[in-house]
Amino acid sequence: MNEDEIKIKNNVILHKDNSLSRLDLSFLKHIELSEYKKSELLAYWIHDYAVYHDAERDFDITKSGVFHRGDIIKVNLGFNIGNELGGLHYCVVLNKKDNPKNGVLNIVPLTSKKVNKRYPRSCVNLGNELYNILNQNIEKENMRLNKLLIKLDDFEEIPKSIQDSISKEMKYINQLSKSIDKYKKESIVLINQITTISKQRIFFDVVLKNVRLSNESLDLIDEQIIKFFTK
Repeated sequence: MNEDEIKIKNNVILHKDNSLSRLDLSFLKHIELSEYKKSELLAYWIHDYAVYHDAERDFDITKSGVFHRGDIIKVNLGFNIGNELGGLHYCVVLNKKDNPKNGVLNIVPLTSKKVNKRYPRSCVNLGNELYNILNQNIEKENMRLNKLLIKLDDFEEIPKSIQDSISKEMKYINQLSKSIDKYKKESIVLINQITTISKQRIFFDVVLKNVRLSNESLDLIDEQIIKFFTK
């Protein structure tokens, strides 16, 4: 390592140490003000960010999946600043076209409607659409499970493949049933929080498989985006 490289390395180490010292001061400030939750959320995000950063080089975009306009995904939005939305949130995919080599998505976050809380006029109320979609998915999976069970009458011994399929269906239905209560409240689309994310931020959630908004809701979202950002 030559002198220039040593100088660069030492500067990087210095900047790293200064940043960590400043971060420690921030933690201490939150703790002294009894802002324990804020301090914990910040700690979780720094940990997650470091993991994302370390994994970035090895992240295989092609295995992250291809998404469609209206898909509902769970996203880690990170530690929020001011009025930014942070933490884990369900989001709507806005991309009309995606491909296995595309590492980012344009999304708009969702939140559950809270009683007596006023929302910006730019927001879109989805009502109980997500709850209804999950109910429909449960009905479809129950029908699929019943068809598998009917096949059992044709066999004296249950083939391993059918056993596995039945077990998988029952597990999926159980997960859907446990999660559906989360979606009973009206869902609000926060148009003013529209953003672009890396696919690394997406959490795989089997419950969200085949959960996509109707074209009518997507048209309303498009209309509000146009109004909010162009008019």
